[in-house]
Amino acid sequence: MALIIDGVVESEINMVVKAGHAGRLLPMIDDLLRLNRIDRSDLGLIAVGSGPGSFTGIRIGIATAKGLARAIGCPLIGIPTLDALTYGALPAQIPIMPVIDARKSEIFCALYSPDGSLTTPYMNIHPHEVGDFVQDETLFIGNGIGLYEDIFASVLGSRFNKGPRSLWTPRASVIGMMALGRGVEDHPPEVNPIYVRPSDATLLLQRR
Repeated sequence: MALIIDGVVESEINMVVKAGHAGRLLPMIDDLLRLNRIDRSDLGLIAVGSGPGSFTGIRIGIATAKGLARAIGCPLIGIPTLDALTYGALPAQIPIMPVIDARKSEIFCALYSPDGSLTTPYMNIHPHEVGDFVQDETLFIGNGIGLYEDIFASVLGSRFNKGPRSLWTPRASVIGMMALGRGVEDHPPEVNPIYVRPSDATLLLQRR
């Protein structure tokens, strides 16, 4: 999470949480505000990552952000995770493909031009299928590299350009700056999760 004041990132907390993060979010937000001597009521905009990614993590993050935004009466903007990863890698000289672990030996991904423009839909594919979309040397970022780097390198050869680990996770400050740049008027009033594929619970209900 991050706090941005007058377009400047004042504080940022980035951490990898394996489980149990639902109960930590609000206390961490309060700690961040307290350290900067900011009250919740002073917030003018809240931004949240809207996925794709962990189904549970996305739901918890958006639900927490919605509750906070409604409680203090400020706008809420959702920023797609793949967009945020790409924005954090700009400016670039070559196309960018963020790849996120989607479990089940699959990835969430999309292809972006060097200026950050989306050139494919958000996708849920098997790692070896990236060759169907990547025609040129491309910068790969995201936690999917840690799992499927060998497959990407085998399928793409010299077209696979591995980004540094600092670009593998979306940063809260990037999500906040993107929200400020886009403006509330350019976003729908309701923030909904971007899942790309149905959750296991949805698939189970469909089978029943």
